Amino acid sequence: MRPSRGTESGAATVAKGMTSSLGYIGGFGFLSYVFVVLVLVKNGVPPNYLLPITFFYFAALFGICFLILKQTQLFGRTEPRRDDSQPAQDQPSYLRPVTTAQLADSYDTPASVTDHTTRTLDPVRRDER
Repeated sequence: MRPSRGTESGAATVAKGMTSSLGYIGGFGFLSYVFVVLVLVKNGVPPNYLLPITFFYFAALFGICFLILKQTQLFGRTEPRRDDSQPAQDQPSYLRPVTTAQLADSYDTPASVTDHTTRTLDPVRRDER
């Protein structure tokens, strides 16, 4: 039975496998570069074209290896990543007001808008045709 990805041993296994494959990827990439350069030189490509090809080839190979290493760090991590810029509290902290001078509470009941405004409407005559 294979360990699941979520377990600690499964994540360590995946990270170890990716790290061990990194050497094979780098070695195969370098041998492929030598093969490509030999084919280009044999077909008469000018030597000044080989420098940009070499630069971009090794930049791509380095990028691939870097991304694989980055993934092994993510799999090897045992605790979830926390953002330290925000506090770990669920509720926001209470900020005390600078001044405590507040308006006095009114004990009078407000006047109602609908008091003494209700009236009955007269019936409207309709002409039936």
